[in-house]
Amino acid sequence: MKRTLLFAAMAILCILVGNAQNRTTDYKESSARNLEPLHSVMTAPLIADLQITGERIVYTEKEAFAAYTVTPDIVQFIPNFKKVALSCAARAYNADAIIGATVDVITNASGHLEITISGYPAKYTNFRNATSEDMNLVQEGLNLMKQNNTDILSTPTDQTRLNVEITK
Repeated sequence: MKRTLLFAAMAILCILVGNAQNRTTDYKESSARNLEPLHSVMTAPLIADLQITGERIVYTEKEAFAAYTVTPDIVQFIPNFKKVALSCAARAYNADAIIGATVDVITNASGHLEITISGYPAKYTNFRNATSEDMNLVQEGLNLMKQNNTDILSTPTDQTRLNVEITK
């Protein structure tokens, strides 16, 4: 009798474990501003321009995630998968950064991730030694970040300059 109960308990346990491993999960997410040109560490006073290289792009990465069925355990890796998709999009458009990036994550019909990146590809150009004017601008930007004040974006002053060059 004890053997029968032990065998039945083991069979039920095996069934439960088997069912737990076959679960899939639908996952969707949208986010923005993940691959910005801002760097918080300056190792040398070197300045570069950021040139937006074209019109808004839309890039969907599927291949990099084809081996991963979306499960609750896989969801924890989504932030890393988004970085992979951003990198693939930048590489596909020969860009150093994607400006204003929007990241959409979905689970497709086959239970795998599809991550779509949209934004403006940009390249760093015109690397040069920083001038005192450049350093003043950098300091103003750092002060703004410390204050977490975004008013300058909606009401720029004469001291604020932004050079954007768009090529087609």
